[in-house]
Amino acid sequence: MKNKKYLGFAALFLILAPSMMGCSSASSNGVTLRVLNWEDYIADDILESDFKDFKELEKAKGIDVNVIYDTFDTNETMMSSLQTGKAEYDLIAPSDYTIQKMMSKGMLHAYDKSKLPNYNRYGSKYLLGELDAISAEVPQTDGSTKTESVGDYACGYMWGTLGVLYNPGKVANDKGLSQDQVKYDMADWTELWDAKYHGEMSIKDSMRDTYSVGIMGLFDNEVKTDLSDSGIFDAGYNLLDTYTFKDGSYTDPKVKAYNDKLSEIFNRCDEKSVSAVKDELLKLKNNVFGFEVDSGKDDIIKGLVGINLAWSGDAVYSMNRGDNESSNTIYYSLPKTGGNIWFDGWVMPKTKAGNYDVAEDFVDYLSEPSVAAANVNTIGYSCFIAGNYVQNILREWYDPRAYAMYVWHDASHDDGSTWEDSDFVRDDEGNPVLRDGTGVHENGDDYGSLDMTGSTYKQPAVKKDGTAVASITDWPSYEAYYNDNIAETEDAKIDWSTSDLTYIFENTLTDEQGNVVSESGTTPDTNDYLFYTDGTETISDPAGKGEDIVVGRQFLAQYPTTQMLPKLAIMKDYGSNNKYVLSMWQSVKANNLPYWGVIVFGVIIVAAILIIGSNLIIKHYNRKIRIERRKETAADMAEDEEK
Repeated sequence: MKNKKYLGFAALFLILAPSMMGCSSASSNGVTLRVLNWEDYIADDILESDFKDFKELEKAKGIDVNVIYDTFDTNETMMSSLQTGKAEYDLIAPSDYTIQKMMSKGMLHAYDKSKLPNYNRYGSKYLLGELDAISAEVPQTDGSTKTESVGDYACGYMWGTLGVLYNPGKVANDKGLSQDQVKYDMADWTELWDAKYHGEMSIKDSMRDTYSVGIMGLFDNEVKTDLSDSGIFDAGYNLLDTYTFKDGSYTDPKVKAYNDKLSEIFNRCDEKSVSAVKDELLKLKNNVFGFEVDSGKDDIIKGLVGINLAWSGDAVYSMNRGDNESSNTIYYSLPKTGGNIWFDGWVMPKTKAGNYDVAEDFVDYLSEPSVAAANVNTIGYSCFIAGNYVQNILREWYDPRAYAMYVWHDASHDDGSTWEDSDFVRDDEGNPVLRDGTGVHENGDDYGSLDMTGSTYKQPAVKKDGTAVASITDWPSYEAYYNDNIAETEDAKIDWSTSDLTYIFENTLTDEQGNVVSESGTTPDTNDYLFYTDGTETISDPAGKGEDIVVGRQFLAQYPTTQMLPKLAIMKDYGSNNKYVLSMWQSVKANNLPYWGVIVFGVIIVAAILIIGSNLIIKHYNRKIRIERRKETAADMAEDEEK
């Protein structure tokens, strides 16, 4: 998980608790399943119910299950605990590179994927393919090793990206730039090194994440040359529309060939490359405000920094809170040359208990779309599982058709409530209520100025003052009508674009009869894999030299465009080269202050020494004068006595 929390003694107790209680797999009622997960990484309702639904599913199979659920803070502390033998778990959810490490140490039991019908049915084919594409050398019983896919030993859970979170209003004000200039620059990794952003950014106190930024900065020219030479991208490094996505991947092998080349660059960790990255990171360190572990997402809301290296889930958190608590709008950028895609997955450590069947049942339970949607709703990260329930969550979060159709309740009108409690008004079955054109009510319920009764995501049904609006025949015509007749100001006008999420939802959606939906339409009205979004902007180069870019916010943070996929790479386990990266990081972190901070700190120290020294000299001089005066006074008194 990319939202690290440090639990201190409590975490240590939770990790050691199983060993304190004994590691027997059998409870008095049957099987005890021990699960170790990141904190805040599962739906609240599931935890609060003590996994009631899962237990009932197992009971129907004749298995009484007791679930012991613990949390951990980092991959490294989890690994240390397992390797010391102080804890034993049936399921753990580590990050991608740690899964590779566990495989190479022979710590994991492989899945029987035939026992995972939900996972196979609703998992994103693209994400499952990414999982299968990385591998590790797994020890065999005869002492040899075998290259095996991570997908054989892990089931994907959550995923995300690493990008640049920024507040263009603050940065523009601090640096005397236009907001468009800031937005345009944040689409290029190398701009983080530019002196005009000096002292404006915080970066992750995370070796792997910050190393990946160093890689993208160091090899920027090579990556851009490869993008241009590949023949599959335009001048702005956007994938050409002629390349189509189907069955979990792009159909043209040239797209995969480019991604393989990027992955090779992204995973360079030989001694020479690491040394060069170290030099780049030392330069970057000279330009930043400082390092942070988990405070960056709040610092940018408070205005302490204007730019932050952020995980996509943290970015969504910051943008959501910033919309309600900050005077400026916060954005998230995956720079145009690409970057890191990461995932966390469920693995089954080899145990004496061998509860592999029940562990697989638990993973498949989490892969049921309604459960996956509940997890997404709590966690805020994107999950491997798709299906109708997840689609509904995303539509209610991001699709402007939902806000056009449904009644919105502003919870700030309620005593003791905050904006976080705002939601669509729902009927007894939990479905959003359609607007009826009666306006905003006293309790904050917004029934709109248009009667949307009868509308669906496929087709709007619109009445104004009781009369059907004949010009509205689809959602694009609704957008045009709204801008011409309802919006009272230019800022109030709506601007919808289309985002393609085929790579997430392909072959996972069903109709009311349960048949798999196969989409071929070209608009969200006719293709459920497509979404409308009002969260993107097109920015032209203020200097008039470069290509236009598209910038976005929450929706693009959670779900990059299909065109971005070939430019995303997984950072694998460093293997035997880990020693070089560790040494590099120690050098970069040798002083947490950037160079300019060291200089300022040094000046302060020197000034303090000079002030203290001056005071001492003055005190010494004054003391000397006082002594001389005392001597003179004593001499005068002696002379008077003689007289």
